[in-house]
Amino acid sequence: LQSFLLHNNGASSVGGGGRNSRQQAGCLTFVTGTSGSRRVVGVQKMEGDDQSYDTVSLGDVEVYEHTLATIPDRVSDTDAMSTAAAAVVGIHCAIPRVEEVGGGSDSSFYSGKAVVLGGNDYANFVADGLATLGIDVSLVSTGGAKTRNKQVKVLQPSVQSGDDEVGFANAIGQFDSLIDTIANEQKGMVITSENLAGSSSVLQLLQSRHQCAKYISTLTESQQIIKNDGVFFGPGKANSHVKSMESLSPKQCTPLVPSREFGPSTLHILLENNVLFSTKNNKPTAVRGWTMKEFWEETSWPRDSSGTGVRFGLPVVEEEDLDEVFRREQFELQNNRGTRLGSEGGMDQKEVTVQSKIDNNNPYVTQIVGVEGLAENVISKQKNCVVFVAMRSCRTCKGINPIFTKTARERDGGNLMFAKADATGAMGKALGKQLGVVAVPSFVLFRNGVRYGAVSVSKLPSDRLDKAIRDLEAGKDFDTSLEEEDA
Repeated sequence: LQSFLLHNNGASSVGGGGRNSRQQAGCLTFVTGTSGSRRVVGVQKMEGDDQSYDTVSLGDVEVYEHTLATIPDRVSDTDAMSTAAAAVVGIHCAIPRVEEVGGGSDSSFYSGKAVVLGGNDYANFVADGLATLGIDVSLVSTGGAKTRNKQVKVLQPSVQSGDDEVGFANAIGQFDSLIDTIANEQKGMVITSENLAGSSSVLQLLQSRHQCAKYISTLTESQQIIKNDGVFFGPGKANSHVKSMESLSPKQCTPLVPSREFGPSTLHILLENNVLFSTKNNKPTAVRGWTMKEFWEETSWPRDSSGTGVRFGLPVVEEEDLDEVFRREQFELQNNRGTRLGSEGGMDQKEVTVQSKIDNNNPYVTQIVGVEGLAENVISKQKNCVVFVAMRSCRTCKGINPIFTKTARERDGGNLMFAKADATGAMGKALGKQLGVVAVPSFVLFRNGVRYGAVSVSKLPSDRLDKAIRDLEAGKDFDTSLEEEDA
């Protein structure tokens, strides 16, 4: 709703004088019928609408003329309506530029560059739809994106640029719109048409560095509930929320009307080109819920090394060159404060081989290999876990390893999983980025498969790590003061 009210290309909600971005629910009523010899879909005129929109009659129903689109013979009424509903915010509101041809509002074309975040079905639909409308589209996903339009460029959060890896935003450069299907950088902020970025540094930097005029979040309340409560406690609350939304009458919602270009210039082209968002929901009220894929992708998305928790690839205030950080290895080793990811660490090949054998035969500590290993062993299984992030060439890590194994053995059979992640090489560096770790040894804690916090220590036992584990098991919030490195 927030994105619709801000970016509906000049249109507003019905009776929108008192509306604001904190309104709880908005609704549109889609209907199908026959106009002349063609099947059409459009938005029903809302009660109390005093705006100057022309309407046409479909039987006993008045429909906004500018929302009408022809339904091809191969497309069902149900698919036409579900596609129309899905296209309103993620595609129509996100269209970068609307330009009129010959001065007439009925002849428009779209242009510009857009970025879509997420690899879920809805993200694929949005990317395909925008590309079909002539927009230059990049879809960014940690994996699993299945777009149909060959014009869509599919990227990872980090993009190889020569010998370096850069975030997707820097790799793309300037773009007009960003459609975020898995998170909301505006969450909890007062957003107005005069202050579209609110207090979000990410949105401010998207505007100033990348000239991104539109940030569109399609995150649903159900997705937010799952994000907050996890996949163990969240589904019940999320499903209850969907049912409560389905029970609302239109009078309890903000009635919405898409802008004038919606029918002929957006929806008609999508249907004509068979860009559809199908649904198996036969209920009269459609409410977007949540999917496990959306939850996993947001949870496993690499975090920027700045420590701010920002997803990797989005702009941050301090974008320190990780390679420059890695070059400090010798200084860190001399002060016994660990090894930077990407460095050698001081062990010779024979010692590395011995340590590898020890790790692979450890019955008490699960070995994590890469981002996929983390997702498979920790995230998807919703584990409470302590992940020892190490490098096999790190002498400090080697010294810690026996004590970590002893702790895991003493607590074997409990509810806390002990794991070790190898941060060596490109795969390890990518895992380190996801975990928000720059130097090893570090310990990253998970609660119910969601990152809880991280503690960097150079020796065990550690009072700070012990406290973090106690707080995790007691259900307390993570104490950020524990993140401070050992002196």
